[in-house]
Amino acid sequence: MRLASMGLAGLSCLLGLMISCAPALREVARPIAERHVAVDTGTLQGVPGPGETVAFLGIPYAAPPTGAWRWKPPRPAPSWEGVRVAGALGPSCPQPDRAEKIRKVVVTALGGDVAAIPPQGPKGFGPTSEDCLSLNVFAPAFRAAEKRPVMVWIHGGSFAYERGGEEAAILARRGVVVVTFNYRLGLLGFLAHPALTKESPHHASGNYGLLDQIEALRWVQRNIAAFGGDPSRVTIFGHSAGADSVLMLAASPEARGLFRGAMAQSSSLGESQPLAVAEKDGAVIAESLGASSSDPLYALRAAPVERLLAAQSGVEPVTDGWILPKPIPVAIAEGATDGVPLIVGATAKEWSIFAIHSPPAKDVSGYRELLRKAGESHVNRLLALYPAARDEDVPAASIRYLSDWDFVCPARFVASKRRGRTWFYVASTPVSVGESGARYGAFHGSDVRMLFHDEMGIPLGELAQRTGDAMQRYWTRFAISGDPNEPGLAAWPRYGAQHLDFGDPIQVRGDGDHAGCPVFDEAMRDRLSK
Repeated sequence: MRLASMGLAGLSCLLGLMISCAPALREVARPIAERHVAVDTGTLQGVPGPGETVAFLGIPYAAPPTGAWRWKPPRPAPSWEGVRVAGALGPSCPQPDRAEKIRKVVVTALGGDVAAIPPQGPKGFGPTSEDCLSLNVFAPAFRAAEKRPVMVWIHGGSFAYERGGEEAAILARRGVVVVTFNYRLGLLGFLAHPALTKESPHHASGNYGLLDQIEALRWVQRNIAAFGGDPSRVTIFGHSAGADSVLMLAASPEARGLFRGAMAQSSSLGESQPLAVAEKDGAVIAESLGASSSDPLYALRAAPVERLLAAQSGVEPVTDGWILPKPIPVAIAEGATDGVPLIVGATAKEWSIFAIHSPPAKDVSGYRELLRKAGESHVNRLLALYPAARDEDVPAASIRYLSDWDFVCPARFVASKRRGRTWFYVASTPVSVGESGARYGAFHGSDVRMLFHDEMGIPLGELAQRTGDAMQRYWTRFAISGDPNEPGLAAWPRYGAQHLDFGDPIQVRGDGDHAGCPVFDEAMRDRLSK
């Protein structure tokens, strides 16, 4: 079930924005903040970052994808003369303004302070521009020769919203180099069209945002050593659409060798459209924009950004035979992601936050229709597992069912199908305190808010802060060694019908906590057999 189709696009990551120590220095070294850093396009000067870190912001990793270069693979970034002060984030990629409105509705419902959410700046979306392909590096303030692990954060937002900013910088204080970046969104990032496919030497179209992600990872391979990072120890991690991206990159032949480990937080299993279907949708969009059949690409590339934003609805990547040779569930089942260690997981009450904006069912009849979308043969079993005999039972049952079906069970499916090293988690700690914490629990994005200690107008409770500290240690240890375990933390076994519950206490629990997952597995088998 696609969240975008329910009018929830962009909400997925808005609430997420939301110890493994590096080796001690053996000799006195100049802090990286006092040095110029040379990358393959010029020289950069960093600025003080959060904590004891240095930030290099707004670094172009590809040329502007504008004009005739709309809907083409990214090109090399232009070089510059002299020293570029990397002191400000680059513009966000074009996106509708609806996300900020949704964020305010949700923060209000959670009892937070809307005034504490900056509409602009590092944690807001800021100004937008098609010239948006930039990245940011946050490095511990030590010498470049340290060769530290690298963590590359891929933001979510239904492939239509958000930006890569300073949200993940806090992890650099634990001895890793952190990279965040922007990639093309919406129609600018994922439009497929027969004419675009025809002009492509790969006979593919629709995955320009994923191509941007791959280009950013190539930039990391070429340049991260200058910031003290080790290009042989790169870990990618992301939330929601960012987690879908992580799984897609792990399965893509074009991204092979660009990272060593991966972490997917609250993936919905990376749904993608077949190329032929995406091309038909793109042709309809082009027609609605007045693009002529004789030369549609000229008209599309000349269209104002505002018209493209108004024309887009749900957005998803494309099974194009090139970047995505097969749908992600098929690729995972066939072992395409087995080459990299993976952490995969979700939160226990993902859907509670979506229900604020869009209740999934209002009565028992509507609830049965909701369950029917899983397949007529599964309805009675799901009703027994997630019962709702009265209308007043429906909201809680819907949230339990959809949290499992859309997020927890897909994560479990990924873990169960992989033959590579895999760790599975469920976060159950409520991030809010008081009544809102009890009501909404560990909602979609809670794990990100805890991991990044991001209050976003809603103060984290003491338990959530402690859980977030533990997550930081697991996450950075995974980046350091390829295994999240370290002394002083609860042991986290590789997947085998159990998961690590980030609750109180943090402990290993069996998969029986989420009773609908065997039904999900059956439904997925039916789908994969067709």
